[in-house]
Amino acid sequence: MVWKRTISAKALEKAKSAAVKVEDKVVFIANIKGTLYAMDAVCSHARCILGQLDEEKLTVKCYCHHALFDLRTGQMLEPPYVAPDAPKEKLGLKTYQIRDNSGWIEVDV
Repeated sequence: MVWKRTISAKALEKAKSAAVKVEDKVVFIANIKGTLYAMDAVCSHARCILGQLDEEKLTVKCYCHHALFDLRTGQMLEPPYVAPDAPKEKLGLKTYQIRDNSGWIEVDV
């Protein structure tokens, strides 16, 4: 395991979510009702940064073409509107272990 510090827990609690650079990756992290989530933040369709969080459904939507991803699994739930026949099963995103370590959010990359 290689835990990397990202953002303060206090800042994430206030913002609810953030796309942060972790080494050579951009990771989408979220704090929803005290549960932490982390997944790749770069959409597998057109490489846009994810960001539209739905806290109730635990999903993240890409701003560019509205591909929808499950925050828990990284699975693509809806393909981008410009590619309705995209192979959803091949376009999922990687999820990461995440933790609060003494007030700092860390991701295992």
